[in-house]
Amino acid sequence: MRLASADVTTGLAFQAADEATHQFAGMLLVSLFPALFWTALLAAGGTAVGHAPSALTLMTVGTAIAAFLAAVAHALFAKA
Repeated sequence: MRLASADVTTGLAFQAADEATHQFAGMLLVSLFPALFWTALLAAGGTAVGHAPSALTLMTVGTAIAAFLAAVAHALFAKA
């Protein structure tokens, strides 16, 4: 026999997991895609000028952009 409170608790756990999934997907949209775009633009611009940046430079720039945007997104998504 299940209690009604067990159903409510289970529902809340699924709701919290669903919200966390949505926040993670939102953080990917906010941080990963702009970081990839700007890194690709930097690589294309450097190649067009004749001085292609190294792979380490591109990885560092992409990681820095993604980390910064993820921190901003986390601050916006966090519930005070």
